[in-house]
Amino acid sequence: MRTVLLALGRVLGVQVALRATDGLSPGQTRVMLAMLVAATNLAPIVAVLTGTISYGDVWLWLAIEVITIYAWTLLRLVRLLRSGGNSVFAAGFFGFHYGMFALVPFLVGMFTVLPWSPLRAPWLTVLVLGGIGFVAYGWSVRGLVRDRAPVGIWGFVQAYARMMLAYFALFAPMVATGQNEVSDSQPLTASSPFVQAVVAVCVLVAKLVLELLLVVGVERRADGRTYLLGKPVVVKVQRPA
Repeated sequence: MRTVLLALGRVLGVQVALRATDGLSPGQTRVMLAMLVAATNLAPIVAVLTGTISYGDVWLWLAIEVITIYAWTLLRLVRLLRSGGNSVFAAGFFGFHYGMFALVPFLVGMFTVLPWSPLRAPWLTVLVLGGIGFVAYGWSVRGLVRDRAPVGIWGFVQAYARMMLAYFALFAPMVATGQNEVSDSQPLTASSPFVQAVVAVCVLVAKLVLELLLVVGVERRADGRTYLLGKPVVVKVQRPA
């Protein structure tokens, strides 16, 4: 079974993500990570501006990313079960709760987003953008996976923040068309390709900012303190006299 899993990991790029640039210093790793996040998130923006992909493709990419984060985070949780780093409850709750809501962007988007903006390059979105995103996210957490680091509250915050962005992508077309509800009898109002491109770029820029904040802006250092944009995060608790 272990041989099968290792072979599958090589095919999916898991081993590449875990071993890439292991010899870099922490500073070099953060610079490389920032460049990787920027490149991964700027690629779909360029694709939208050049007309290669539509808003429907953007929605599909974000939905795939939710599944990607689900897979990597669940892998971390499962690897920690034997060592006691995370409880069975944490793994089970995340596996069920996040997995259940991860399907919503797919199911809802098929009836709301796709009729409004059909897919233009599904294979490019799934194989190229989705594949790069899978390897890139795996590389960003490669040390945590390899060292069996426990998934703390920040790890769950990162996962659910990205899910909220995928949900935002579902409602962005409704905001652009000024509709409060969508049904089979009242689908989204048709918009020009320009309007769809503007909405797609706005969603992707919001994603880029979110990724830079979550992955690069917040740093957990060896001293145990959390830093936001290079400044320590201090939580003050006032006790009653």
